[in-house]
Amino acid sequence: MNQYYPHLFEPFTIKKTTFRNHIFSAPNMMCHMDANGFPTDYMIAYYAEKAKGGAAVVTVGDTPVDHEHAPSNPRSFNLSYEALPFISELAMAIKSHGALASLELNHGGLYNPPEAMGGRNPIGPVSFVRSWDGVEVIGMDEAMMNTVADHFADAAELLKIAGFDMCLLHGGHGWLLDQFISPLFNTRTDEYGGPLENRAKFPLMVIDRVRERVGDDFLIEYRMSGSEEIEGGLTAEEAIEFAKMIDGKVDIIHVSAALDTEEAQAVHTHPTIFLPHGVNVHYAAEIKKHVKSPVVTIGSISDPEMAEQILAEGRADIIGMTRALIADPYWPEKARLGQSADINPCLRCLDCLTGMHTGQHFQCAVNPWTGREFRMRNYVQPAKEKKNVLIIGGGPGGMKAAITAASRGHKVTLAEKTDTLGGLLKFTDYDSLKVDLMRYKNHLIHMTQSMPIEIEYNTEVTSEYVAKKQPDAIIIATGSTPITPRIPGIDLPSVKHATTVYTDLSIVGDSVVVIGGGLVGCETGLFLAELGKAVTIVEMQDEIAPEANWMHKEGMMQAFAKQNITTVTGRKVVSISENGVTVADKNNETTVIASDSVVYAIGMRPNNHLVDELRDSAPFVRAVGDCVRARKVSPAIYEAYYAAVDLA
Repeated sequence: MNQYYPHLFEPFTIKKTTFRNHIFSAPNMMCHMDANGFPTDYMIAYYAEKAKGGAAVVTVGDTPVDHEHAPSNPRSFNLSYEALPFISELAMAIKSHGALASLELNHGGLYNPPEAMGGRNPIGPVSFVRSWDGVEVIGMDEAMMNTVADHFADAAELLKIAGFDMCLLHGGHGWLLDQFISPLFNTRTDEYGGPLENRAKFPLMVIDRVRERVGDDFLIEYRMSGSEEIEGGLTAEEAIEFAKMIDGKVDIIHVSAALDTEEAQAVHTHPTIFLPHGVNVHYAAEIKKHVKSPVVTIGSISDPEMAEQILAEGRADIIGMTRALIADPYWPEKARLGQSADINPCLRCLDCLTGMHTGQHFQCAVNPWTGREFRMRNYVQPAKEKKNVLIIGGGPGGMKAAITAASRGHKVTLAEKTDTLGGLLKFTDYDSLKVDLMRYKNHLIHMTQSMPIEIEYNTEVTSEYVAKKQPDAIIIATGSTPITPRIPGIDLPSVKHATTVYTDLSIVGDSVVVIGGGLVGCETGLFLAELGKAVTIVEMQDEIAPEANWMHKEGMMQAFAKQNITTVTGRKVVSISENGVTVADKNNETTVIASDSVVYAIGMRPNNHLVDELRDSAPFVRAVGDCVRARKVSPAIYEAYYAAVDLA
């Protein structure tokens, strides 16, 4: 029995298959296929890394069962006999590290784009013309249902031949199988529509067809939504009844929530920072009361203590994780060894998912290895020559550079001008919305303090200081400073920068105008609104938070609506008084917004004075993070990591 998390790491068996623990690497597709849709070395290495990290099951995500009507993405995995050698290599790469290999089989149904299907029309429960793009959806007749069921069975059989241990049928989140279950999508009037037992016929047909093809020993998982969380959609009560229908037909039931196909619901399927951790667990817990099959819960479970508690309380049998294992594939192994503080925490920023959707390289904000495992294992090596490395600045970039350089064997000194590490992230100690970022900050501090790194606090670095140190390499990570706008009244006592309000709320009155609608201004405004302040955010541009990815922004706007935050766009603040702010539109027409305090967040200025001063002070000099250009945390982490790797 594991002494740290006994429930999480207790092996268990289903039929003839033994699982080494209760942690499943839940499905996600990273879209690293070649032009034929075959897995590349990058894709294989990505999933193999998760297996090395200790998950019981590693699941390849969102794979269409055919290339005729199923793909929801033009860059879909080609699950065909032509791809069999590559699929077999993928299964072997996962299993060779002690994990079981699974793959999620899906059909996008009515949401699929014609360009992903060779120009063909999408299919769904009923015929209609999509309102958002005018594409005609073809309603499925019984012959087409049988064809699709056969495609699911063909795909599952191929996985079994390729060496996979199990398959996951995606029956949730608004995709085809869920479209039949959901009264929101299924308005048929024949035997496949109406009451739940009719709407369930096609998904049950698929399950039965797959079971007939793969036999009893090949495990079948089924993913479903515990509720679609939308008016007219599948309710929690009907979800329980459907779970009872598939209990015994499938071996494992995954319980997620909401609709991935609708923006407003997708932020519940993939919970943002604006929702609690484990927000969907209650759906799994309720379904577990009514079925005998093991139940997987998923949705922002990134803490070993929370995962252990869920299992110990009997609310689920298995913990599914996606983003937590993207941020740190070795999460399971670190937890098993009692090294939870070493886990690289997920920020729940959703850069991983939204970046993939926009065709960018699949990556993680806090893990430079993600999606690059194949290249990194040869690129990142122990230092050939131990060097004296000076890191200037104890913010996230400086700490990441110090950790990386020290782990490669260099002698590292980190100079920090204050008496604590953390840089601009220190404010996260006060904002409940920033608990994930706080955990990441604390993780960096823990790793910096636990490694052989000499930390010099209260140290203002000068050229004379550097001359005494005589470093072989310098990495400058001196961060940025708030920009103070030149607005009449900016120096009033009631006006403060966003970074100062977290530690001294006495400076903020009951009504607040926030000048600047970027992410910093928006999230500071939300912090104040949750404390009961009346908040108005003023932004010069025509939209707020243009730099935010769409999922983060959707979650934020839902939180704004709950707190009744007012946003004013296309307006410039021209003056501030003790009674409020005066704003002007593009025609220079002015209005006054009443408030008793003002917070500004119009950007940050790089602290780059040392960059030029120290440019020739060592053989290797590199500036990283905000001292280059003020941005989010992720660029600082990446630049710091690569700078430390480039030390050679």
